[in-house]
Amino acid sequence: MEKNAKILLDKYLSGNCTPNEKAIVEQWYLQLPFEGDTPQQHRITATQTEVWEKLQHGRQKAKQVLLFKRIAVAASILLCLSVGLYLAMRNNEPQQFTVSAKNDVKPGRNKALLTLADGSVIDLDNAKTGQLATQSGIVVRKTANGKLEYIIKDNPGNATQAISTNVITTPRGGQYEVTLPDGTKVWLNAASSLKYPSSFAKNERKVELQGEAYFEVAKDKNRPFRVATNQQTVEVLGTHFNINAYSDEAQVKTTLLEGAVNVSSGTNSLKLKPGQQALLNLADAKLHMNPDVDVDKEMAWKNDLFAFDNDDLKTIMRQISRWYDLDVVYQGKITNEKYVGEIPRNSNLSEVFKILELNHVHIDAKGKVLTVSGSKTR
Repeated sequence: MEKNAKILLDKYLSGNCTPNEKAIVEQWYLQLPFEGDTPQQHRITATQTEVWEKLQHGRQKAKQVLLFKRIAVAASILLCLSVGLYLAMRNNEPQQFTVSAKNDVKPGRNKALLTLADGSVIDLDNAKTGQLATQSGIVVRKTANGKLEYIIKDNPGNATQAISTNVITTPRGGQYEVTLPDGTKVWLNAASSLKYPSSFAKNERKVELQGEAYFEVAKDKNRPFRVATNQQTVEVLGTHFNINAYSDEAQVKTTLLEGAVNVSSGTNSLKLKPGQQALLNLADAKLHMNPDVDVDKEMAWKNDLFAFDNDDLKTIMRQISRWYDLDVVYQGKITNEKYVGEIPRNSNLSEVFKILELNHVHIDAKGKVLTVSGSKTR
């Protein structure tokens, strides 16, 4: 996001902005306490050094960004994007945003339920550190830093040992990291579940995912690793990738960071290289390639950020709903304006509302329900 902001400002200074890009810069300038119709080049240039010197300090204390509002617009955009407290609309009009939240809501945290093969359920949030169960020669334990791991105690390849199936489920407002029996690490986002065996078969490693997860697969050339979602299968030998397979999204997104994966759905398949993304449209089951994906945006959730790039309000609210465990209802005509920016996922809901101040809608939080009202007459 920081790189994109710098590119935008360079384009503005060189006069190569599109009308929408120019509107973003000038809209932010008009909201700052300076006189004049458009940002002047000397004012932009003069603040560049000051802003970049503050960036590293801002990364450590992100909430202090709001203290720098009097910087010229170019600097303001760069600073806010870089530390994750900027949200701007891609349209030509300055907007207003009003929020009423009587009870603040804490952000999500590490919490999940582990369902064992015998049907017993362990609340990982409240479980004590140490051994939780033993299955098929595998010890299931919770680490001191709140992660779940499987340790081979006996030889799981013994034919007399039955392979059991476990399911780890994160609720809305939860996330969790698990290390599988083969050493593969999986990070589960909110409202997700992963079904996997307590020990993998000799010829393959297969898991089933609902929701979103990031995988760092342990290398094993003799046993491919397969991730099955409702409409597709991803096959790898050892690699890093992210799958977003929420049922309320229009597409299943598979983003590759390292190695190679093969994504298949029905008779269609795609082989991805690092930096590429497979998109499966749920409406028509068509699979196609996104060769120029913003990997930072796709991985933002794992890095404790919400990241938006030309996303509409409903897309943003779906993410907020999952992370803060809230239901969202809409009233009236909802804006189709697009947004770009980042918000720290460790923010309370009230802080998120403050960052969303540029949208001309009304959000009212009561209990577990967020009511989003349509645009009002200006």
